[in-house]
Amino acid sequence: MKTKITLTMAAIVALLLAVGIAGAQILPTPQAQILLPGATIPKFVSQLPEAGAISVVDATAAGTPAYNIHVREFQSQILPVGFCGPSWVWGYLTDADVAAGGVRPSFLGPAVIAQRGVVANPTYTNELPLTGSMVQPLLPTDMTLDWANPTGIVCGVDALGNYTNPICGILPSYTGPQPIATHIHGGEVAPAFDGGPDAWVTPGGAITGIAFPGNTYTYDNGQQESTIWFHDHALGITRLNVYAGMAGIYPIVDPGGPSAPIATMPAFPQHDIPLIIQDRSFDTNCQIFYNLASNPQPNPTVHPFWIPEFIGDTIVVNGKTWPNLNVEPRQYRFRLLNGSNARFYDLSLSNKAPFIAIATDDGYLQNAVSTPNVIIAPGERYEVIVDFSLLPVGTRVILQNAARTPFPGGARPTRNGTDTVMQFTVVPNASGLANTAIAAGTPIRSAASPILPIINGFTPPAIPPAAPAGSIVRQLTLNEVIGPGGPLELVVNNSKFNLGLNTPGCPGGGICRETELPAVGDTEIWEIINITADAHPMHTHLVSFQILDRTPFQAARWINQYDALLLAAGVLPGFGPPNQYNVRNADGAIGGNPAVGPFLQRNRRTLPLPYEMGWKDTVVTYPGEVTRIVVRWAPTDAPVATTVAGTNLYPFDPTALIGGVGYVWHCHIIDHEDNEMMRNYVVMPARQPIL
Repeated sequence: MKTKITLTMAAIVALLLAVGIAGAQILPTPQAQILLPGATIPKFVSQLPEAGAISVVDATAAGTPAYNIHVREFQSQILPVGFCGPSWVWGYLTDADVAAGGVRPSFLGPAVIAQRGVVANPTYTNELPLTGSMVQPLLPTDMTLDWANPTGIVCGVDALGNYTNPICGILPSYTGPQPIATHIHGGEVAPAFDGGPDAWVTPGGAITGIAFPGNTYTYDNGQQESTIWFHDHALGITRLNVYAGMAGIYPIVDPGGPSAPIATMPAFPQHDIPLIIQDRSFDTNCQIFYNLASNPQPNPTVHPFWIPEFIGDTIVVNGKTWPNLNVEPRQYRFRLLNGSNARFYDLSLSNKAPFIAIATDDGYLQNAVSTPNVIIAPGERYEVIVDFSLLPVGTRVILQNAARTPFPGGARPTRNGTDTVMQFTVVPNASGLANTAIAAGTPIRSAASPILPIINGFTPPAIPPAAPAGSIVRQLTLNEVIGPGGPLELVVNNSKFNLGLNTPGCPGGGICRETELPAVGDTEIWEIINITADAHPMHTHLVSFQILDRTPFQAARWINQYDALLLAAGVLPGFGPPNQYNVRNADGAIGGNPAVGPFLQRNRRTLPLPYEMGWKDTVVTYPGEVTRIVVRWAPTDAPVATTVAGTNLYPFDPTALIGGVGYVWHCHIIDHEDNEMMRNYVVMPARQPIL
């Protein structure tokens, strides 16, 4: 499958290169940093940062739902004390953090505890330095991408293949005001407060994107209890801002939500602990190192500093390299969050004990399920119970990783390196608190808050064989555009982020770059056709969904048909699907692609994993498979009979655009997201026209 796509796409791209960049003579300057090998960093000598190290903001009714977040540059002790000094980072600081000053034990933002039904009003202020930054020179900004570009630098290529502005190939290439955009990942919020890629702002608010709403946001917190998070999302530089440290966790609690076994667990964070897992690299000066050599630039004369996936050689949890956590002999609840740029994790415990999974991205499972491992992609969250109660004091258990990079067919994790995440050490029970007894099958949701069917006839794990009558079905592709050295960019439905296709029904205002135009209250089936070589975690803003199934298909045969249609229509890579978007194909699906139904290998269809059978906002789509999800533009706990196209059940208006902008959906490998693998979508008052 990969060879076929490469040959087909490269043949088309070669034509472009022949007339423009094929004769490039100027190569980008190399990075000046020297890699500190991850293998030299001592493990398990730093304790996992918990409450106090990661600040906690109480945004519940009893706390302060209006709070300030300062985006600043500061130092954090990521590497072990005595081995290396502090690292300069960017991150989210509370008022108390700013007042305390000094070197912070974690670069991660606060854990903001919100309460369901209590509106929160955070104020995010970009206070990054305008001059003299210690971090910005370490970030290889690629100004040839479609990015925020607040100073309007043009990085064109002349007929000889040289950049029209030489700075485009020089590091540090960008030294201007740094844009940020704070996204609430998993949040049900209005477009103005989603924090999408066009909502960026430079320090002091001097320059803004078209969707910037001001510094103060409104989070309604009307959704079910779940662990969501916030991170940077500025157009074309998300991978760099997040890598520099911009991430924080946002648990929503509901006193009436969980069942008794979960409700009796100690309150966050004593035995309820977030584990935010990331990979990083460092240089010999102890500074963060976005190492371009970790996955060398495939087309350096086109995109000098963009690489398909950043691959770090060091694992960081809660802002510490390979930490240890002392645990009492009891059950613990861990909120797993993959905050890496591109790395997947296949997590297991060295003592072969199972995880007891209790929650997905956006809410609890109906009942706890036992699983020997958890595969977690960038952007995903899972909540698990780990039972240390039968282990003798002094026992050490390693949280292991078996995922290949790129996932699932890339290189194995390094032995005693990226195959290791952190350590747990059993210590005597000092809290005196009674243990809990959550096992496979334990009811997690209360009777008043079950996982409701999202469509008639679908209650996990029962899977409908086809879409319900009258549903809008979209068949959408994941594509890789190949240049002479490898990936040039990645796109959703063969459409660049800002590509305008003038799809009938798209909103006015001159942008008209949206093709997915769901009606508020509607329920749709999305069939995501992955014709790339790797897995992609696809993330939808605003909405949660449920996974229906994954089905392999005869990829080579389907791609031959697809490529023939692209060629016949004269459509180049990144410039849209081969057919008109809103015309149904032979499967009755829109999206502009040939029907995939005749090519499906239905006898090989797989259901979602037991721990995936809940509300999700990020789904792993595997190469050579069609991943079906059912998406509904209504709150997750709305009964199916109440959700009707054109009826808004949110406490806000999701159709109210800001600067002509609604939401996006994209790959959460953020190196992909930054290079076109993201599409705009707008929630509409009624269904879009379909022929």
